[in-house]
Amino acid sequence: MSRSLELLTDACAKLKMTPRKMFGGHGFFAPNGGMFAGILSDDAIIFKLVVGPLRDELISLGGYPWTYQGRDRPTTMNEWIVVPESFYDDGDALEAWAKKAHGAVPAKKLALKKNKKKAAPKKPEKKSAKKRRSP
Repeated sequence: MSRSLELLTDACAKLKMTPRKMFGGHGFFAPNGGMFAGILSDDAIIFKLVVGPLRDELISLGGYPWTYQGRDRPTTMNEWIVVPESFYDDGDALEAWAKKAHGAVPAKKLALKKNKKKAAPKKPEKKSAKKRRSP
């Protein structure tokens, strides 16, 4: 287990959540299905915070939006904030922010149920060829 994963797991120990491996890292999910924290493949801890005062506060403490290299260019994920370096040595701060992120995460948007098919446009009915009677 990586140091970051161990630190985040400890910080989230009192929260109702489910960790899952994903995309070379780990995601931490609240009971509402929303992902509130994660470990990136480069072993950085991130919290999901929508644009607003809570996100701004974490940035003022040294956090910054997560940027990854896309196919053509870098892409910034503004709602995912990489935690400040100081949090790696301050378990209380990490735990407090994990709790804040957990409490603020929006519910996962519900997808269509697998057993329901999307309504496909109706195909026009084919007209059957009428047999001609011979005179």
